[in-house]
Amino acid sequence: MSAVNFSARGARWRVVPITSEIASKEYVPKLPGTGLLFTSPEAEMRFLALEPEAVPTAEYLRQKAVAELAALVQLAQPLSG
Repeated sequence: MSAVNFSARGARWRVVPITSEIASKEYVPKLPGTGLLFTSPEAEMRFLALEPEAVPTAEYLRQKAVAELAALVQLAQPLSG
């Protein structure tokens, strides 16, 4: 599982693309499907649901500007454990 690290609005984040293969495995908390999983060192978890064919690769995310990644975090919904 490949991840991209970035900082936005004073917080550090890690984003992991969740493909159908990854979503089918057990994960705590349970993931709602495919999309982008954002985690912070403060244990905040957010999930942006996307259709399987719309999930970007980690390489694609690495090429995005921090402002674009920050906008995705804002769109993501909090996950509870």
